[in-house]
Formats: sequence, structure tokens, C-alpha cells
Amino acid sequence: MKKLQFLFLAFILTFTISCGQQKRYISYKVQEGETMRDIANRLDIKTKDLLRLNPDVGRNPGANTVIVIPNPKIKKSTSSSSDTASSSKEKETVDDNTNNEDLTSEANDTIFKQTVVEYETHTVQKGETVYRITRQYGITKDDLIKYNPEYTNIQSNNLSIGQVLKVKAIEKTITIDKAAVLKNFLTHTVVKDETVFGLTRFYNITKEDLLRLNPEYPDLVDNNLSIGQLLKIKPIEEVNEEENYTFYKDEIMEDTSINLSILLPFKADEYSEKTSNDIFDGNQLANMVTDFYMGAEIAIDSIIKQGIQINVAVFDTGNRGENITDILNDNKLENTDVIVGPFYSDKAEEVARDINVPVVFPHYSSKQNKFSSSKLIKTSPEKESYTNYLASYLKASYKDQEIFIVSDDEKATNTRVSKIISELKKHDSIHDIHVLKPKNGYIKRVRFTEKMPTERHNWVIIASDDNVVVADALNSMISLPDKINVQVFAIDKGEAYDKIDNNKLAQINFTYVSNTYTDEDAIETKAFNKKYFQKNNTIPTDYAIKGFDITYDILMRLASGNDLKETFEKGVSLRVENKFDYKKKVLGSSYNRGLFVIKYNRDLSLSRLR
Repeated sequence: MKKLQFLFLAFILTFTISCGQQKRYISYKVQEGETMRDIANRLDIKTKDLLRLNPDVGRNPGANTVIVIPNPKIKKSTSSSSDTASSSKEKETVDDNTNNEDLTSEANDTIFKQTVVEYETHTVQKGETVYRITRQYGITKDDLIKYNPEYTNIQSNNLSIGQVLKVKAIEKTITIDKAAVLKNFLTHTVVKDETVFGLTRFYNITKEDLLRLNPEYPDLVDNNLSIGQLLKIKPIEEVNEEENYTFYKDEIMEDTSINLSILLPFKADEYSEKTSNDIFDGNQLANMVTDFYMGAEIAIDSIIKQGIQINVAVFDTGNRGENITDILNDNKLENTDVIVGPFYSDKAEEVARDINVPVVFPHYSSKQNKFSSSKLIKTSPEKESYTNYLASYLKASYKDQEIFIVSDDEKATNTRVSKIISELKKHDSIHDIHVLKPKNGYIKRVRFTEKMPTERHNWVIIASDDNVVVADALNSMISLPDKINVQVFAIDKGEAYDKIDNNKLAQINFTYVSNTYTDEDAIETKAFNKKYFQKNNTIPTDYAIKGFDITYDILMRLASGNDLKETFEKGVSLRVENKFDYKKKVLGSSYNRGLFVIKYNRDLSLSRLR
């Protein structure tokens, strides 16, 4: 039903939605003799930004013309936190009133002092009460509750034998050798609005890891951070030199306005006489396009709620982009700041040749590696990067495993195998790599087992795309003797793997590279799923999440006030399901390197290994 309602709107080939917060922008009646420049100067904003707010008004409007202006009463703000991941929902806090002495001295000081809070503890014994413990340590019941928020039973005076209670806060000053910390650890300096959950999610570590490496900050156990804290994230020997650990911090420039154009093949003319069932049943493209747009709608709404003016123009590009030439010839994109779409690679190139703004290509195409325009932005990683990413992970994770590679006679497969071997042999301890190809159409299990040690772990890397070869190798691994430990890796989880029972994939510790990863416990995921269900009465598809992630990320980066490609150099962003780690070719388009290494667990859950 929701899709049918949406298509009804899509039947209008071109429509514009001006989306802004009513309280942030107000109406203003132009006085006699005033120009847009005069008004912009009085408001202390740029003339071009005022014109963007009023695209139908020229530089010299007539008297009594009603225009939209920023509300001068609005308090200006420069930092942002996604409403799908606000710190308040996490019940985590960042202390603005940090006592870091180094923050008032030179920023490059290598030795500095910091005040931290430690707690004296008490283990509850048989017969002890809340009253007795508070009397013993000279504290109030409210103090005990504040120190131990995880023990809600204290409020009702109930204790359990063996409970370890914090009973007294002790402030102390510690000395930190910043140079030594930076030398031995990957670190992160806390800034405003960051949370323990957000940091552990981005760096793919557990809260326990963070606590273990940072015992000098006992407040971390209660999810409390202080601005300026220097946190140890990983020992330097665990850091992969090829991984980008720079965290992109969302920020909003005051009075930001963005003109967004979305170009998608709704094919309204073709579908105008069809029923909803006729349109969507078995029609992959119609489902993809509609789901993508519905995800993008939620992204736009989320951005608007953070005080950003978004002017959205949506265009139906028709069957295989047949309407694009007319859209360009009619100059309908001339005032836009960024374009999401088109869906077809050749049409994306056509738009990039004609329009001098970023053109965001929203999904993967086998032809995207031929993009040459510097204005094109590829949101999906190139398939060849999957091989490099897996090989890099394996090299960094190697601990004396026996290595097997399943190959075939295809040229593309042999190229992948060569890349994997080349990367692995950069490791000083990797010498022997067994490459197995089918003989008479299959690989006998004994060809694996005769070389697989029982006292060491074995890695089997499936480089072939051939469904028969993949299925044969997987069946051999699933039926291995219990005494042989194996982990099976795939460059990509293709169709052949979908035919294998997930319990069997978990049995062989199946691990693969993916451009998406969903943490169902993440606040961002829960918030998006809830919003999507409330609006569309269904759970989001992968394309709906893609629509949200791409649109939200692009708009949030533009909201910083910086050039979009400048933001790519400022770090990696992690949204609901997608990671955006953009890099620009010297002579060519920008491309995304955001990938994950994912492993099946025995309980059929998925773990992100990298």
C-alpha cells in the first residue's frame, strides 16, 4: 500500500519539496528599494545562500515580495549528532567541564596531568544492609545509588551477597606521557557528543577492551567520557597499516542550506495504468528504486530535524534514463548542490559531463570502474578491492595456520589467486600456500586432508566464482573429521553460498568480505528500523538502508560547509549498514573503500572481524 501511495506521487515527473524547520526560518516582506544583497548583509549571511532559500526570487525583488530568511532569534550551533544515534539515548555522557590541565597549556605538550575519579569498593556480606554500609563509609543512600546505577535494587534496600559496591569516590591526579601512549597505541581524543558505544562500534572493539586498556579512567565503566580524554584503542602491533582509523565527525555549519536533486527511474508513464501488484511482483528494479527512495526520505527528514534547510527536487528519469537529456536541456539541475543518481552508469556519466556538482552513483555497476569524471562519486566499492581487503586481513591475522586456496582455470580467478599469494608472502612467516584446482570437475577431499595438520588451524580461501567448484569445496570442508580445525574464507558471498545451510556455514567458521554489516544492537539500527516501520508498515530492505545511508552521509558531510571531497579526507563514516571510506583518484572519480570482514558464529549470529 505504501509503495502504491509513493508511486502516485512519483507520477508527477518533476516535483520539488522545500523541507525546512518552521522555527528556524521565517517569512520576510521586502521593503521598497531593498535588494537581496542588502537583506543578506543585515542578516550576516552570504547573498548566494539567501538566493538558494528563495530560488524563484531574483537579486532585485519588488516591494512587498515575501521571501524566506533565517530566524535571527535562533541560537547558532556548530556541532551535530545524528538523531538516530544521539548520546542521550545511549545514557552516556561527555563531561564539558574536564579538568585536563594540558588543555590550558600548549596543545603539543607530551606530559600532562589529568584528574580522574576512582572508587573504594565494598563486597556485600551476609546480613549487611544498605543502612549499615552507608553508615560504615559515611555516605548517604543517594550517594550509594549514584555510585552504583547498575544495581537498581539499592533503591528498595535490597542487596545480594557478593555484590561489589562502589562506596566512596576518590579524586586523584595522574600523569600521562602522551608521547609514549601515541608510540605504543592507536589512540582517540574525545570530542563533544561522542559516546562509548559510538567509539567501540567504529573501532570494532568491545567495551571490555576499552576498560582494560584505560584503567586510569574508571568512569568508562559507567559510559562517561570527558572532552580531551586520550583513550587507548588498540596496541600498535594490532593496528593494520592499511586500515583507515580516522573517524569522521559530523558537524553542522550554522544556517546551512542544501539543494538536493534525486534522479531515479520511477518509470511513471509506463506504470500509470498498472496495479500495485502488476508493478512490484517480480519487478526487481521497481522494488529497488522505491525502497531506495523511501530510505532517502527518512534520511532527509532526519537531517532537517537537526536544523538544516534541505530543498529537494525529485526527477523521474524514465525507462533506462530516457528523460535525462530533457532534464539537462531544460536546465532543471542548474541550482543544485549535489545529485543522487541516476541508476544507470552511462546516464550518470552523461549528467557528470553536463553539471558541475558532485554526482553520487548510488549502487554497484560492473561498468563503474570506467568512470573518469572527477565529479562522480562511487558509493559501492570495486569488486577487485574485496580481494585486496581479504588478503590484507589474512596477512595481519596470520598465526601459523596452514593455507589452502581453491582456484579454477578462469583468468579472473587466477588473477585473484596471484594477488592473495603476493600479499600473504609479504609476511615473513608465510612460505607454503597450497593452491588446489579441480581435476575431472571436482577437488577430492583427500587432497585437502592429506596436507591438513590436526595440531594447527587451517585456512581455506575460496577464490573461485564457479558455483560447482564452490559447492564442492564447501561440502568437503563440512564433512572434515572433527580433529581438523578449519576456517573457510570467501572473497564475496555469492549465490553459491546462499544454497548452503547457515548451520553448516557456521560449522566451518565461514568468513567473507562484504560492503555492508548490520549490528542489530546498534542504536542507529534500532532507531532507523523503528522510523521505517512506523512510516511504511514493513521492515527495511537492503536498498532502503542503502538509500538512507548514502543520502544521510552525503547531506551530513555537505552540512559541514566544506567541499564534499574535502570531507572525504577527514575520515571514515559508519552509518546504519554502510561504511564510507572515500578516496579520490588523481585523475578520475572518487571511490568508496568501505568494506567489512564478517564471520558466521555457531549461534548463527554474525561477527565483524574487521
